[in-house]
Amino acid sequence: MDATHEFEATLARLREQGERMTHPRRKVMEVLTRSGDHLTVGDVQAHLREAGEEMDAATIYRVLQWLKRVGLISQTDLGGEAIVYQVINDHRHHHLVCLSCGAIAEMEDRALDTLRRALRRDYDFEPRIDHLAIFGLCRHCRAKQMPARPAKSDSVKTGGAHG
Repeated sequence: MDATHEFEATLARLREQGERMTHPRRKVMEVLTRSGDHLTVGDVQAHLREAGEEMDAATIYRVLQWLKRVGLISQTDLGGEAIVYQVINDHRHHHLVCLSCGAIAEMEDRALDTLRRALRRDYDFEPRIDHLAIFGLCRHCRAKQMPARPAKSDSVKTGGAHG
């Protein structure tokens, strides 16, 4: 579905839910839908400004919180300078963020199915995992931090680690 159709479908869904579509709500939703990317409050404000719309950061933030509450966008800390927001669509995904180099890898939503089942079973809790960031070390940074192991031939020549 292209951005225009997705935007119109979203507006229709909101109206069906009895939600009011104010000018700021419409404009912020339009920016998020058309972008399809992870945007900060500042990014949204810049996109609006480029389109000739002036909107203060507090208004944008309130609209984003409303959109999150009604389940249309996700709010995620990817470890950058600011929280990012993105429209929730059929392709849900999550991120693995390296604490050392900052690399971000995408992770499929199905990787969290076991966690969702465990939360339902063990805690009687229905999780809403829209867009998750998991922090750790990527393969390359982990490899850099691992102490070098002696080659098998080295340990034989020197009599092993204790000899």
